[in-house]
Amino acid sequence: MNAENSIIERETNTERQRRVAMDIQRRLVEHIRHGTTDREPGPMRNDPAVYTSQEWYELEQKHIFQDMPILVGMTGDIPAPGDKMLFDATGPSILIVRTERGALKAFLNMCMHRAAKLVSDCTRAKRMSCKFHGWTYNLEGELVGQPGAASFEGIDKAGLKLVEVPVQEWHGLIFVIPRAGSSDELDVESHLGKIAPELAQMNFEAATPIKKTRLDVAANWKYAYDTYGEGYHFGTLHPTTIGAVAHTDMMVHDRFGLHARINFPYWTEDDFVDKPEEEWAVRPYNGIHLLFPNTVINIASMGPGKVFSIYRMFPDGGPNKAFSLMAAYRSGEVPADTDMQPWNDFHDFIMRVVETEDYSISATGQRNLQYAPPGFKMTYGSNEGVLQHFHKNLRDVIESKQALLNRNEQ
Repeated sequence: MNAENSIIERETNTERQRRVAMDIQRRLVEHIRHGTTDREPGPMRNDPAVYTSQEWYELEQKHIFQDMPILVGMTGDIPAPGDKMLFDATGPSILIVRTERGALKAFLNMCMHRAAKLVSDCTRAKRMSCKFHGWTYNLEGELVGQPGAASFEGIDKAGLKLVEVPVQEWHGLIFVIPRAGSSDELDVESHLGKIAPELAQMNFEAATPIKKTRLDVAANWKYAYDTYGEGYHFGTLHPTTIGAVAHTDMMVHDRFGLHARINFPYWTEDDFVDKPEEEWAVRPYNGIHLLFPNTVINIASMGPGKVFSIYRMFPDGGPNKAFSLMAAYRSGEVPADTDMQPWNDFHDFIMRVVETEDYSISATGQRNLQYAPPGFKMTYGSNEGVLQHFHKNLRDVIESKQALLNRNEQ
């Protein structure tokens, strides 16, 4: 182990955040000074079928949204034994519970009698009873109540346990693989790879939910997701909102395998160009973290702490419709008696911008793609590196999973 690694291991989360934030700030000020941005070697072209094709949509459903770790929430969404959370954005209704041991379990939200939906109301309770015939389960998914049990003699109750879904709680973030399976299949840290330390330092475990919103968009989920990955459009699409506070077409882009982090320079940072670093205002650790395949975690300073905004994009029954689940959380260092109105206002502001500006343009673009002539290609510039790497990674993951499936079927 070298000396630098030893020092980094001894850092507190606060020290690490400050060190990383300072590195980002230096790079941003350099871009302001020279009028530059982080770039790829050149532009990239992409087949619009990835946005419009039913076949591609079905491949995504199979290999991405039913076979990869998907973020479903935070520890603060389900903090105490008996708490429950429902997730059905990828198809199957999934029930996540906090057991009496304090661990998480996830199940298909399906009674083992005749497959009726087991839980609709997420009130805190130690038992879950099906409204159809009253079959009752404990938080471990075991059948503990069976009206008219004599009618089912010969069937072992152990075989009527709820069907488990892979779930893992990691540093305050909750992931599932949205299908039946064992939690041993899910290794969140391996999935996150090199971006894991950037997230682990944020103390998401102490975050408290503030507000949640669903936004529908008449566009492919990737068209919506693409809008979060570049600042090239700030001056034209957001001239009075985002573009009024941040530079257009200027960003720092850090790649972490399948994942990425980006930061944009604020206009106020122009003042630092001709000043020594010791006179710069401290830039807290912030940034947009794009977690493959469909999640954005935006970390921003707010009052005495931070706001964690989580945006997740999902297809909605086909290639040309999608929806986003948007949630805001306050960080743990914010006192419980703090007025939460600024957090609510910030969330509502982002919702207005996304819905009326980003998703509005996504919808018109998606409609045009359905009528684009043969040979038309989507074009991502060298300044749109996040989009380039996301689409390359998406294709690579799907093609490798499909190739493996084909070999196994032979």
